[in-house]
Amino acid sequence: MAGGEFAFIEQLRCRLGKMASDVRLGIGDDAAWLDPAGRQLVATMDTLVAGRHFFPEVSPEDLAWKALAVNLSDLAAMGAEARWCLLSLALPWRAEGYGEWLEAFATGWSALADRHDVTLVGGDTVATDGPLTLSITALGLSGHGVMRREAARPGDVIWVTGTLGDAAAALDLALVERGQERRAVPCSAPRRDALEARRLRPTPRLEFGAAALAGGVLCAVDCSDGFLADLGHILKASGVHAQVALDALPLSPDLADLARTDPERLQRWPLTGGDDYELILCAAPALSTALQEAARSLSLRLTAVGSILPATPDARAAVTLTWRDESLSLPFSWGHVHAL
Repeated sequence: MAGGEFAFIEQLRCRLGKMASDVRLGIGDDAAWLDPAGRQLVATMDTLVAGRHFFPEVSPEDLAWKALAVNLSDLAAMGAEARWCLLSLALPWRAEGYGEWLEAFATGWSALADRHDVTLVGGDTVATDGPLTLSITALGLSGHGVMRREAARPGDVIWVTGTLGDAAAALDLALVERGQERRAVPCSAPRRDALEARRLRPTPRLEFGAAALAGGVLCAVDCSDGFLADLGHILKASGVHAQVALDALPLSPDLADLARTDPERLQRWPLTGGDDYELILCAAPALSTALQEAARSLSLRLTAVGSILPATPDARAAVTLTWRDESLSLPFSWGHVHAL
């Protein structure tokens, strides 16, 4: 890519480096010059590697969308307004170049970035002998603090946006097709496509995160590593316990129909599957009505799934799970497997 790197960067600048009122200087210099106008800056970064976080044959459009979405979801969990991104691309060298690939990548990126008025302001490109790797730094703004993992308190209601488990189910279906998963999952083509769309193009809940913060919610995390793992981050940071009703976890109609044939997967997919990029929030009961109204205004499903309790002496039992008000023992590992 040595001879064409500057042309590649120029193509990237032309396609994605639009100027905005808070960007004094964007792509093309040694660094970006941004003007946050006195607001607080919130920053996050994620790296995706081919073969580890996504299948190498994924379309550039879907790859761009998801790479951006996973970063915007972190900002949503803080209640921040997404504003700018930096993009680093390590591209396996190939003689024919990356012109068409970049055009498709830019289309997928713009489809999500334009929706949230996010501007690409810089980054880096490099040719590599290794796998395709993307690193994105997302920068957002907040005018009144952020939501934090350490802010859950006994008595808080545990809320979940959207639905859980679709990405995990889609990954299982993809692994079966590749011969890497021995247990078949009977599934129609339309249902498989719907689940796959959720895996490849998650929706960062930026608007709801900002509304929750503005409404007084102090604690949230995005659900990227699986519901139990991410709720566990809150419980550890806050020093509290939780009770969660498994039968209350929100499932999409496609997943609910699919999981009826396999009760174990019904439990495992939404609990430990990961890559949902929904929000888990802990909020005082007095905020329940306002949160539900905010969700309705965004046509967003919002479900109360449990409550925060005082810490127990046994730190290993941070979560009590119930099924129809009966305590539940899980017949499987809680370990998270990243969706590709």
